[in-house]
Amino acid sequence: MKRRLCAAALSAAVLVSVSACSDDDESPEAKASKSASAAATAACGDLDRLKKDTDSLASLDPATTSKDEVKSSVDKVTDDLSSLAESSGDLNSAAGAAVKAAAGAVKSVLESVGDSSTVQQTVDALKVPLETLSGTLSSARSGLKCP
Repeated sequence: MKRRLCAAALSAAVLVSVSACSDDDESPEAKASKSASAAATAACGDLDRLKKDTDSLASLDPATTSKDEVKSSVDKVTDDLSSLAESSGDLNSAAGAAVKAAAGAVKSVLESVGDSSTVQQTVDALKVPLETLSGTLSSARSGLKCP
């Protein structure tokens, strides 16, 4: 009787340890879905940051803004564009292309505005491209179903 009881206990212990070590991998579809969800979340975060910083740059008042403040805002937008470029593969091709085109227009203006430009000239030059980028970012957020 003791042998049977020990054998049963040993069998139960082996079964528990084997099941605890079993492969609980998710299906490839579940992994892909989680990966896509995480990527979309990252892209949404990048879009949110870029939209906030773009709107902030667009709302600068040249009468009360220093060149250093403009440069700081431009640097934030530039950093945000770089971050978005890394996650932009997560945007569908149409939204990604639209964001890249609008961002390219902003970058082009930023490159053409020299150090000798006044705050007013810089803000004026960026007004239309930033408005376009802001609208494009809103559309991209909707396409990704960002919260």
